[in-house]
Amino acid sequence: MKKINYDELQEMLKGGQSQADCARHFQVSEAAICKAVKRLKAAEMPASMEKLTKKEIVFVLNLAEGKNATESAFVAYDCASRDVAKTMGCRMAKDPDVEKALSDIMAQEGIPRRRRVQRLRDLIESKDLSAVSRGLDMSWKLDGSYSPEKHDVIVDIRALVLQCEVEEKRLMEKLNAETARLIESKKNEQPE
Repeated sequence: MKKINYDELQEMLKGGQSQADCARHFQVSEAAICKAVKRLKAAEMPASMEKLTKKEIVFVLNLAEGKNATESAFVAYDCASRDVAKTMGCRMAKDPDVEKALSDIMAQEGIPRRRRVQRLRDLIESKDLSAVSRGLDMSWKLDGSYSPEKHDVIVDIRALVLQCEVEEKRLMEKLNAETARLIESKKNEQPE
């Protein structure tokens, strides 16, 4: 069996030759050419990757390999600490260009969004309760069902009232001084 020259195959396909013609040229089956074409397509970067920086590309490729956002940021950005990587990974994962590139890579690899949703459904319908829990957690993250993080704010109302009273007193003094100045200037303008 003759080995397929991928560069030559690409040129032949761009030149308009069919996969059957390529199979005869390389003396291989049409199935072998079909697999080679799939490998060529998988090796191509999606157009959405062109918008990304080199570090963003590394981040996306690591995500596509199955690493989480923190690990991907750690590798791509050479972060000094895990906390920095976590923050950077969270921020990068929300970037629309990064999301688009990741989605395109997943689709290119044959794992489109619909397939991932089907697999998630299978996980949720599993008999293993821990798998169900993980599946539900993932689904809620995907559709944004988790509410934003809430922060308790403790306000000392007495301190606010005191600040308002001090500000009111300052403004009243300023108003009284301005009023007195205006009255004095009016008195000086009137002839006696």
